[in-house]
Amino acid sequence: MKMSWYYRILLSYAPIFFLVVSVLIFSFFAVLNNSAQEQISWTEEAIATKVMQAVDNNLKAAERMVIKDIYMNEVLAPFFQENIDRTVYDFFLISRKLDDFSAMLPFSNSIYLYNEQTGKVLSRSGLSSLEQFGDRDFLLDAYRSGRNSSGWSSPRIFKEFSHEAGGERVVTLFKYFPFSGDKRGAVVVNVRVSALLGFIKDLTRYDTGLIQLYAENGASFDTYQPSQQSKAASPGERTPAVSDYTGWHYVSGAQSDKKLSYLSLFHDFWIMVGLAAVIAGIAWFTYITHRNYKPIQAIAGRIHDYSKRRNEELVRHTTKDELKFIESAIDGLLERSSQYEQLYKDDLPVRKRQRLAEWLEGNTLMNEMQWKQEMRKLQLPSDFHLLLVSVMEIDRHSDFTAAYSPRDQYLLKFAVSQVLQEIAESMRVTLWNEWLEPHQMAAVFYMSDSDENERERAMDCMRQLQTWINVNLEFTVSVGTGTETPFYSEANRSYDEARERLLHKPLFASNCFLEHKDSRPKGEGRIFPHLQLLSTLARSYRLDDGQWPVHLNKLAHCLQTGQFCQADLHQIMDYLLYQFHKEMTELPDEVQQLWADEALPQLEDISNHAISLTDWHGRLSRVLAELEPRIRETRAVRNHHLLMNRVKQYIEMYYADPDLSLNKLSDHFELNPRYLSKLFKEEFGEKFIDYMLKVRLEEASRLLLQTELPVQEIAERVGYQHVISFHRAFKNMFGLPPGDYRKKSDSTRNTGE
Repeated sequence: MKMSWYYRILLSYAPIFFLVVSVLIFSFFAVLNNSAQEQISWTEEAIATKVMQAVDNNLKAAERMVIKDIYMNEVLAPFFQENIDRTVYDFFLISRKLDDFSAMLPFSNSIYLYNEQTGKVLSRSGLSSLEQFGDRDFLLDAYRSGRNSSGWSSPRIFKEFSHEAGGERVVTLFKYFPFSGDKRGAVVVNVRVSALLGFIKDLTRYDTGLIQLYAENGASFDTYQPSQQSKAASPGERTPAVSDYTGWHYVSGAQSDKKLSYLSLFHDFWIMVGLAAVIAGIAWFTYITHRNYKPIQAIAGRIHDYSKRRNEELVRHTTKDELKFIESAIDGLLERSSQYEQLYKDDLPVRKRQRLAEWLEGNTLMNEMQWKQEMRKLQLPSDFHLLLVSVMEIDRHSDFTAAYSPRDQYLLKFAVSQVLQEIAESMRVTLWNEWLEPHQMAAVFYMSDSDENERERAMDCMRQLQTWINVNLEFTVSVGTGTETPFYSEANRSYDEARERLLHKPLFASNCFLEHKDSRPKGEGRIFPHLQLLSTLARSYRLDDGQWPVHLNKLAHCLQTGQFCQADLHQIMDYLLYQFHKEMTELPDEVQQLWADEALPQLEDISNHAISLTDWHGRLSRVLAELEPRIRETRAVRNHHLLMNRVKQYIEMYYADPDLSLNKLSDHFELNPRYLSKLFKEEFGEKFIDYMLKVRLEEASRLLLQTELPVQEIAERVGYQHVISFHRAFKNMFGLPPGDYRKKSDSTRNTGE
């Protein structure tokens, strides 16, 4: 009895228990490992695709800028023109323009121009002949064969000077000049490979680089990585993402393969731990059973004695006890299944929002059938004739977040979302709406082909929601809508259009509804044509000539007639603040301190909180107008301000006096010449002699254009005794001798007539 009961306990329950537990443990880790590998593989492919898109977008932007700015630029075009005598200063201007253009390109780069007729190459380092140019072999091969004129080249070594050692690895964009017709030269843009690799490294945020980049011929961009052909033999390689634009291959998995190996080791480690736990459990179970078998034997003996009297009843009771563990296990499994089902329901809103964001941002990799299956799983509509995306944005979101706590913000957003669904249901419109950004809610409208007025009803839904918010809540919203599309894969285009229209909200102020009809033609050059006007505005304000309101109104009019967004308005304001700072440094310390303490905080507040062009213009005009008399008063407090104005008036009155000089002025105003020159420079920001020359030569320009007086007489009228000196000064300022200047003006007028 002793040994039979012992082995019965040891051999009946223990093997089954540990077998089931072992199978569950091993199955769990096997499924976990397989799921982790699939998820990592999908994530790496998605990252490679996103990196490829980001690099392609930047390179495409660089190519568009080359075609637009290089080929249409009035400063660079003369380099390729024939029969034009160019000075060193002309080449300096072209080289300087190349510097400006290079700074606008996305990556670190170098640019040079090649003129076939002259055989000259102009780079940012200067002008050189083709024989002395370090990149001569590539340039001649590309120019004669045209193999590199269709896009970006593979990595190559670039040396600007033939005597350079080594060189740097670049990819090259080669374009003929002009773009079509008889070629007269070429434009070459070299982007540093190190800049591309650094950009990819910043995107992936891995020290050694999650993405490896290979050229179309298999050459690796990273000199520390093997070529693509040699890597293809290694196990675990991911399918590369191939760019349709450059033909480059983006291979992921440098880090993930290592991580998978770690996961595999982790998996094997836990299998060993599980086996050890099973063995230890069996040993422990055996030890406990052996230790406690005597009390169990005593209990079993008493049961045996009792079974003689009530055998059938005891058997039934024993059977129930033996099945109690199975019953308890089934109850536990049912309870856990219920918990998992509840977690799935709780996680459903999050997965809906994530799936909508991937869809509208164009990141989904599913075909239409897979997409419809996914929509059914998420309990969302999948049948449509046309799709239309609308985006609602909270106006003055910074004020909204300051006025409400995070909990209240969540409740208000939830209420707005529910109201939109109720409005759509009452109007029999099908939609899917989610808050994809803290300040933006996207709504996808599903339209059928049987109802032609469904688009208007969809727009009415958004208008009614906007009205409801205006009446019931203490904030306002603006709505932007895209255009319809019959394909689910093009919904991101409608979404981008809706958000793009919201970017132009400053033209319409807050609480606006922007559709396709509200779009305006894009102003050429965006903010760049206005930079000179901003500089003129700041200079006029410093000189206190009373013309700054005219310049500001002109700037507002130019912006109103073009197309710009909130970011453009911020950029214009930043540049204006920079120009004001530069001009204020020419004024006395008291004025600079007044500007820093009073004006600058108010102007920065305008930059951060102006929501429309009218608001921006009005607040900026008010701040400058209020500060103008205070600056004038501060400048007048200094004794030399009125005196310098008198000096300036004296120069403008007696500029024709050939004996007018700094010494004569100092004698007239009884001041030391050096002190007078210093005060004049501090007050007006330019030297006495420069100002006098400007007054004389501007009057000479007027006389040349409006009269028929000889050049000799004009020189005498503006204070020059020697016509040679007049010729030299006039050419330095206007770039042409007086006679040529008059002829060019006459030719221009005749052409206009």
